[in-house]
Amino acid sequence: MVSTQVAVALTTIGLYLIATLAIGYRGWDVGEVGISDWMTAGRSLGIVVLTFTYASTYHSAFAFLGAAGFIYGNGIGIYMSAYVWFVIGALVLWIVGSRIWLVGKKYDYVTPSDLLGDAYDSKFLGKAVSLVLIVSTFPYIAIQMIGVGIIFETATKGLISFEVGAATLLLVSVVYVWMGGMRSVAWTDTLQGAFMFVAIWIATATFLLGAYGGDLAAFWNSLVANFGSHVTLPGPSNTYTPAFTVSWWVMLGLGLMMTPHIFLRYYAADSPRTLKWVAATGTGYLLIFYIPIAFLALGGLALLPELGTPDAVVPEVLYAFTPVWFASIIVSGAIAAAMSTADSQLHAVSTLVANDWYEDVAGDVDGVSEALLAKGSVAVLGFIAYVVSIQEINFIVQLANIAFEGAAQIFPLLVGVFFWRRATREGAITGFTLGVLVTTVLKFNVVSLPSAFPGFMAGFYGLAVNVLAFAGVSYAVTNASYGNLARLQGYVEQATDRQWEQSTSSDD
Repeated sequence: MVSTQVAVALTTIGLYLIATLAIGYRGWDVGEVGISDWMTAGRSLGIVVLTFTYASTYHSAFAFLGAAGFIYGNGIGIYMSAYVWFVIGALVLWIVGSRIWLVGKKYDYVTPSDLLGDAYDSKFLGKAVSLVLIVSTFPYIAIQMIGVGIIFETATKGLISFEVGAATLLLVSVVYVWMGGMRSVAWTDTLQGAFMFVAIWIATATFLLGAYGGDLAAFWNSLVANFGSHVTLPGPSNTYTPAFTVSWWVMLGLGLMMTPHIFLRYYAADSPRTLKWVAATGTGYLLIFYIPIAFLALGGLALLPELGTPDAVVPEVLYAFTPVWFASIIVSGAIAAAMSTADSQLHAVSTLVANDWYEDVAGDVDGVSEALLAKGSVAVLGFIAYVVSIQEINFIVQLANIAFEGAAQIFPLLVGVFFWRRATREGAITGFTLGVLVTTVLKFNVVSLPSAFPGFMAGFYGLAVNVLAFAGVSYAVTNASYGNLARLQGYVEQATDRQWEQSTSSDD
């Protein structure tokens, strides 16, 4: 006999997956066959949809599982970092993202490699950027599958195994990404983002009423009395040191905004003004969304202090202190969180593979053929990610940890494109290569820094080397060609002078 928990969980999750497939089909039905529509939704996304697809893509299974588990083990110091990197991300979206849209629209860029390869007149640099983004992002797709596998197994009391749960995410995501590309992804993200937001706030209110009678003072006093180190710095495990915190601000604030699944949203907006609005609305969503996570995580710490799997604290707390049927509905929000990132990452990596690499193999191809190749890549890459997800988890996490730190190495190159007239191809290649190399060798402990060095994240040291090498080599080059950079910077300046959007219609 199937329990109420299992029956409600399966029904809710099933209905949710059907809804996402229906929305994905609709995105396919109204879209066009060509590559531009599949990869960028025809550069047509407005404020509402872009807000939700940006915010939903920004966070992932981390929202319901990783963040809560991290707070459970390390305390609420993460908010001191997260709220800073949200704001850094908003500034990047406002200042840099709007400029990326302008030149993307003008010169038909689709990927980061299109922009950087053209700006620095270097096919090698474009390929290097693409390769780093593919390698660093791909394992993170597996992390989303792992998150969904955990949720399925917890919500159904093992009736649906980890492997089957992960495969379910893969199958549904591949189908609607294949059908409609960016348009389907953005529309399903809107459903997922709205559902996540409502679910987490209702879940938290219900938990606090059930476990503490709604008495927030009692909740806080219990925490301070029994787990004081979790609500003070540097946390119970001394995690939040000044060096780590500062480097976390920079790595997540810049790195997340350089990942391909976020970068492609710069191109997908219907105008640069929309991106500026989303810098405010999307960031507001994120700032508000993560508040209730702390209540669930710390409430779980106070009431269930011996959890074997901290990442499962949210579903464990909900099943322990709220009605079973209610908890089963809410945990679908965790699946929404994972899917809203996994679909975007599958779409982004497939776009990079098709746009940045396919033409070199197949020669000149039309947009329809390239779109078909991109769609085929979704299924292939999804299957490989699934195989990776069911392997040794420590290895996957180690790979995924480099995603943001590796992607952050792109940021100095973009600053050069839009704001520095002396930036050179040689400087960009040298800085990016050394930045990625230093990040990788430090991240995987190939080389260890002396103990006297501050405890910055590996990518922070890589970024410092990147900037120094980029600037130093650029200044040292005496016969550099600035033609492409001058063209892009001139166009952006012209568009800025003409109130951004006037130039996009008359100069295309």
